[in-house]
Amino acid sequence: MNTLVRTYWFALFTLHEYLRSGRVVVELAATAVAYYLFFRRWTMPMTPEYFFSTAGLFSLGLTVYTASTVLALGDRAVGYVVLARRLGRAPYLLGLYLAVLAVAWGMYAVLCLLVAVTNPLQGSGFVDWVLGTIPLLLNIALLTAFLTLLTPMVLSAPWRLAVLALVALAFSGSLIGGSTLSSLPEPVAVALDVMRTILSAPLLPAFTGFAISVSRDYRGASAVVPVAQLFLVIGVLAFAVYSFAKRELVFSG
Repeated sequence: MNTLVRTYWFALFTLHEYLRSGRVVVELAATAVAYYLFFRRWTMPMTPEYFFSTAGLFSLGLTVYTASTVLALGDRAVGYVVLARRLGRAPYLLGLYLAVLAVAWGMYAVLCLLVAVTNPLQGSGFVDWVLGTIPLLLNIALLTAFLTLLTPMVLSAPWRLAVLALVALAFSGSLIGGSTLSSLPEPVAVALDVMRTILSAPLLPAFTGFAISVSRDYRGASAVVPVAQLFLVIGVLAFAVYSFAKRELVFSG
C-alpha cells in the first residue's frame, strides 16, 4: 500500500511539474491544430470510422512526443535525490509512466470533447464512443509502456538496439517477402518466416485493438482483445521495472 501511495504522489508531482513548466502547451497546440484540420465540420457529419482511425493515429503520434519529454525529465541527476527519499525504483518509473499516460489520455479527452460539442459523430451514441475508446486508450498505454522500456535509464544502448532489431524483424514482412524471400536459401527463408511469426504475435493485440476501435465490433474472439492488450501492457511494464531495478543507475541528463 505504501508503494502504491508513493507511486501516486510521485506521478502527481511529475504531472504538476510538467503542467507548471508549460510544456503541455505543445500538446494543446497540436490537439487544436489536429481538430481544425481533421475533425472540424466542413461539408458533412463525421463518421465514427473516420474519427477513431484518425484520432487513434494522432494520439499515438502525440504520445511519442509526450513520453520522450516526460521520461527525459526523469532521466536527470535530480532523480538521485528523489530516489534517496525512499521512493524506490519501481514507483519512480511507474510514476513517470502514469504522468505520460495522464497527459496522453487527457489530450484525447480534450479532442473528444471538442468533437462532441461541435461535430458529433454520425449515428453514434455514448456506448459506441466508449466501445471505440477502450482499445484506443489501451494502445496508448501499450505504446507508453514500450517507450518507457526503451528509455536510456532502463535499457542500455546494446539492449535497446536488440529490442528495436526484434521489432524491425517483426515488421519485415513488407520489406522481405515475395521474390526477395524466395531468392534466399530455403532453410534461411523458413527460419526467417518462423521468427517473424513468433515476434509479430505479441503485436497482434495492438493491431487488432486498432481495428476494433474503428469498427467497434466485439463479436466472437474480438471480445478478449482488450484483455490481451491489458496483459501486454502489464508484461511490458513489468519487464521495464525489472530491467530498471537490475541495471546500474546512471542518469544521463
